[in-house]
Amino acid sequence: MISVQAAVLAAVIAMAELAPRPGLATLHVPVLPPARHAALDWALARGAAISGSGPFGGLILANSPTGFGARAFREGALALAIPSLLCQPPETHPHG
Repeated sequence: MISVQAAVLAAVIAMAELAPRPGLATLHVPVLPPARHAALDWALARGAAISGSGPFGGLILANSPTGFGARAFREGALALAIPSLLCQPPETHPHG
């Protein structure tokens, strides 16, 4: 019984970490054949911007709105948070 509870806790933590956060970068990956793009259009109408392609497909959105993850999931897509560490430009070090 404890192993089931531990698995559920691990799944909840993973989902919380992968859930898109409002205002941050999100990777939108269609899982089912893309028949509709209403969630993507909805996000773009609310201030999100496409900032590139994902490394394995999909689109990277900057400034995703609240509720985008649930809307994308209903359309057969995943919306995954991109850690801010991966979104920072590389630091440049002066050569002296």
